Amino acid sequence: MIVAAAVAEPKLLQNGETARVALELHKKIFKKTLSTKDCKTNNFRILRKGFEYTLSLVICAIPKEGFKLLNELVDFQHSDLLWIIKENLKKNRLVKAFSEEVKSAKSMLFTCV
Repeated sequence: MIVAAAVAEPKLLQNGETARVALELHKKIFKKTLSTKDCKTNNFRILRKGFEYTLSLVICAIPKEGFKLLNELVDFQHSDLLWIIKENLKKNRLVKAFSEEVKSAKSMLFTCV
């Protein structure tokens, strides 16, 4: 998570290539998250809380790819991923800049839950 948080630094994300690397890193960690059996550990809670912050930063940097990932994550119906998505969709940085995308993602999220 420390690496994902470091790469999700807003100044670094201004570079498109860095933003794509950050998105790919998030994808890899999410894939591992899906295979985690014990989601009640303190380490997992810290990971989940970190994604509450970092994912929205990456989405702001590359919104088309970021919202695509968000929508793909909804399909997994993994309770922790759904929580991460819901928390990110509350972020003002997303709501203000991408209100239509947030509205669409919320409707997709709530029809699947």
